[in-house]
Amino acid sequence: MVKLILALHNHQPVGNFDSVLEEAYNLSYKPFFDVLERHPGVNVSAHFSGILYDWLEINHPDYLYRLAALVKSGRLEILSGGYYEPILALLPEADRRGQVNMMRDYVRRRFGTDPEGLWLAERVWEPELAGSLSAMGVGYTALDDIHFFSAGFDEKNLTGRYTTEYGGRHLDVFPINHRLRYLMPFAEPHKVIDYLRGFEGQDAALVMADDGEKFGLWPGTHELVYKKGWLDYMFTLLEENSSWLATARFSDCLDSPSKGLAYLPTTSYHELSQWALPPAKTRALSGLWEDSPEDFRQFLRGGYFRNFFSKYPEANRLYRRMLRASAKVHASGSGLGLTSLYKAQCNCGYWHGVFGGVYLPHIRMAVYKNILEAEGALPRSGKAGRFELAREDWDADGRPELLAEGDSANFYFAPAKGGGMWEWDYKPRGVNFGSLVWRHPEAYHEGEAKSIVLSEKRRAADEELKKNLAYDWHPRMCLLDHFLHPDTTLEAFSKASYGEQGDFVTGEYAVRHSEEEGGLMLRLSRDGALWSGGAGHPARVEKDVLLRHDGSWKVLYRVTNAGREKAVFWFGTELALAFSGRGVCPAGERNGEKKHIFRDPVYGGVELEFSEPLDLWTFPLDTISRSEEGAEKTFQGAVMLAHTRRELRPGEAFSFTLEVRPL
Repeated sequence: MVKLILALHNHQPVGNFDSVLEEAYNLSYKPFFDVLERHPGVNVSAHFSGILYDWLEINHPDYLYRLAALVKSGRLEILSGGYYEPILALLPEADRRGQVNMMRDYVRRRFGTDPEGLWLAERVWEPELAGSLSAMGVGYTALDDIHFFSAGFDEKNLTGRYTTEYGGRHLDVFPINHRLRYLMPFAEPHKVIDYLRGFEGQDAALVMADDGEKFGLWPGTHELVYKKGWLDYMFTLLEENSSWLATARFSDCLDSPSKGLAYLPTTSYHELSQWALPPAKTRALSGLWEDSPEDFRQFLRGGYFRNFFSKYPEANRLYRRMLRASAKVHASGSGLGLTSLYKAQCNCGYWHGVFGGVYLPHIRMAVYKNILEAEGALPRSGKAGRFELAREDWDADGRPELLAEGDSANFYFAPAKGGGMWEWDYKPRGVNFGSLVWRHPEAYHEGEAKSIVLSEKRRAADEELKKNLAYDWHPRMCLLDHFLHPDTTLEAFSKASYGEQGDFVTGEYAVRHSEEEGGLMLRLSRDGALWSGGAGHPARVEKDVLLRHDGSWKVLYRVTNAGREKAVFWFGTELALAFSGRGVCPAGERNGEKKHIFRDPVYGGVELEFSEPLDLWTFPLDTISRSEEGAEKTFQGAVMLAHTRRELRPGEAFSFTLEVRPL
């Protein structure tokens, strides 16, 4: 008997809009089970992330009762997982166990069943997970056949579950068939049956496990799957061929012996392994894959999930921030803040494939908000009214960063990277004003990155996409110090295609700190040079940053001509702030500004005040990425440059202050 295990993974990110969840419910989640209920001969397995369970409990509890009835009848198997859809391999063991236990407890309570199987988010696998999951009581999971191909297995043998182990603890693993993933629902149903018929006469279990959203939410699929009747016809054919073909749950395939021991390497599904590579390598691997014969593809491997943290420093910051919060939550021993911490571990904001992910501001902001809520639930470890200052090598570059954490705000600085401030958490609003993604090159900026996502509109969008491309040569942070060439324009500056005269933007600053009556003072300084005509002109920049307990901050700049000749200095300090929409900070040139207010209906906004009139350039930081329907421009925040031109004699200096207040 041939068994087809049809497994759905239904998930939406923490922080996604309620309207998006409602659309997914109406186009995909609900109609799938409407059709299933009409076909009593079809059984399925399904995983829902805890984000969806929380939303369904409030908005569609009747749907959960329908699922429970299918579970009771033996037609539906509910899989466990990390409750808020984390990449389990990336979590401390205590958080892994907490997330899995939270899901297990919910499934037991809501569906009256004890889930032995687990859905692994993004099928990200590290070998030690076998021991970790087994110790939690997990019996089996499903991984892509590419995992098995990488270990040398032949496709013809992947017709049942295997067993892996770590430290003597065993875990069963079902291979997910990539051919079925691509056939369903994009091929005619009879072609699916034809493929399965190739195994007729064998005792074979074949798995089609993939996103449930491909059955209705992906572009064009609701029309195909439901209005044109693809799913209804597919289920009809499965029932009509029941003499040799049965639909089965994972749990129905545990009686037969394991097919043997399998040691699987660190990897994930093929598309993710491409996306995790640098852009040029992504394109190269995609081309090799398309041009290679089928039997050669199994040897092609790309990157791995953790590569996203080197590809996107913003994702690395987010990940390290989560780990820091996790350490605090567990060190407190109080059990407070755990749910918010688990929500912050939802994987979607930590990576990017061909759409969404770390590029979506509302997803990133939701992670930061939950991190701040988790930390805010804990008893204060330091003295009230004082900042706790830590020096940590945050990004593993061998140079320490400064982390100043207080009652109302956190301020994180990178002295070795221009002395910039990359994180400014304003706790009363649960917002990180430094949460921006700068403009990175992507593989799909030069042609198509191959994927199974429908992309009818993409080719037409390419030309418009390329018109708006610009790449940042430095991270976007606050308090980066620019010296501009005389011919620099706002347009050139906004496209990062201007000439930088100084070596301060990415240079290393010395730093000292002291407690002041009004807060914590960081004194940063750098002796560098302004380059023109192949010669360097010495210059010194000092910035004394006062971090206040109310969440505001003030910087005193002093720029000195350290050379022996008179020179014109065009100096500006960069502010890169996350706003909720481009209307908060319209692009333009403002001359002689002393005060400016940016009102944000979502985050509350920011007020700037200068000690003397300065010119202010502003432009939106827009990234160009992919969506399911084509090119997508995403507003990440606003970049501002407060600047002035001064002619200085040798040894002469000018100074000004900038005060920044959250509203």
